[in-house]
Amino acid sequence: MIHTWKTVVNLPKYVYKCLECEKIFEVMHAFSETKLHCSEINKQSECKDLSVLERIPQAINFIKKQEKKAQVGQIVDDFIKDTKKEVEEYKEEMINWKPE
Repeated sequence: MIHTWKTVVNLPKYVYKCLECEKIFEVMHAFSETKLHCSEINKQSECKDLSVLERIPQAINFIKKQEKKAQVGQIVDDFIKDTKKEVEEYKEEMINWKPE
């Protein structure tokens, strides 16, 4: 069973295991902090300062931001708009055309 303590936004989450009572804790704290004893996380701990916490390495979850996929209707609309622009440019060329 994992006990979660201290829910603060934008801090990294670490997992610790007490080697005395063998409880596992998820703790959020600053990168510069470390937890050494079970009582630092769990105030009701019977281990007190006799226990030693071992940090359990966790896999890092990266969320890759995906590009927005164009919707089918948007692709068609863009094509029509580009084609209209090309036709207008062609018309303008034909109006201004003079034989050499």
